[in-house]
Amino acid sequence: MPRALSLSFAIAVLLAACSAPSPPDPERPPEPKAATSPVAANANTYKDAARDAAAATQAQAAEGAHAADAATP
Repeated sequence: MPRALSLSFAIAVLLAACSAPSPPDPERPPEPKAATSPVAANANTYKDAARDAAAATQAQAAEGAHAADAATP
């Protein structure tokens, strides 16, 4: 009987130590936790390289057009 009483007392103490989590602050919403997968990171690298190549091609075409305009009398 003393063992059951001490076990129930220990359980009661443990349950009393547990408390509900505090509610989130309504003034500051939680920050999203976006984890970038390796596949998405790899795709973003290719997209960035494609954008850089397109920008370089457009710049080169603009220079060619400017040179052609300058050569035309």
